[in-house]
Amino acid sequence: MDLVRVTADNLDDAVSVQEELFPGESGRANYEEAVYGMSGYRYYLLYEDGECVGVTGLYWYPEDPDSAWLGWFGIREEYRRRHLGTLALKRFEEMAAKQGFRYARLYTGADDNEAAITFYRACGYICEPYMNPQDSAGAEERMLIFSKPLTDEPLVPWNSRSIHLTEQIRKQNRYSGQPDSDAGIREPDPKG
Repeated sequence: MDLVRVTADNLDDAVSVQEELFPGESGRANYEEAVYGMSGYRYYLLYEDGECVGVTGLYWYPEDPDSAWLGWFGIREEYRRRHLGTLALKRFEEMAAKQGFRYARLYTGADDNEAAITFYRACGYICEPYMNPQDSAGAEERMLIFSKPLTDEPLVPWNSRSIHLTEQIRKQNRYSGQPDSDAGIREPDPKG
């Protein structure tokens, strides 16, 4: 499997594949931040035998430099059930370990997502619910955090620390026809 870094030249291709995999969501802001140097994050188109089979990415949160997060990961429908997802996930884990990250992590929706949940568990990831009252977008949809150690150390759970989901939803809204909308975002209740 070949990973081709998303650049200005293939940005629209990456967005097209991402939107095919995640209808109604937009990763364009994330891709642009990476391409134009506004973040150190990296996103890739996945190729197998010259065919674009999916997308993936690696990002992190400054407050947790030990965890590499899997971003906008997916295999296009016609290429599934060929172990390409497993291979791509392994490549992500290898990249993360080589860069010194101790844990691989990702988040995904908990509802109507059994195939992804089963896949991540089969790949050795441990699941925990995400319930952070300060990250209000997480209250709109049940989310799960999946984690896996990349070293021989025991896994440190995420424990619902913020994954900045509200900020991510706002980024997506800029490219989904809702530029000033807070759809899918509730402000946290100051009383807790």
